[in-house]
Amino acid sequence: MMTKTTKTTKTTAVTSQASLEEQMETLSGIVEKLENPAVPLEESLALYEQGMQLVSMAGKSLDIAEQRVALVSESGEVRELDS
Repeated sequence: MMTKTTKTTKTTAVTSQASLEEQMETLSGIVEKLENPAVPLEESLALYEQGMQLVSMAGKSLDIAEQRVALVSESGEVRELDS
């Protein structure tokens, strides 16, 4: 009698509170896994979805950082963000 075993890859859940570096590190790991042809289709799809969520979160983090940088004038004074 054969027993079917399935290998599941535990992916790290990254929250919107994670730093950009953490998001990029996790995204890099996902890309590495997706490049492995032995990864089953269902797992690849789940990794792809997680990767796309990370790309979105990282984009938002970069947008926020860009706004913060834009608030600092050349003289080093911080300006208020226009709402």
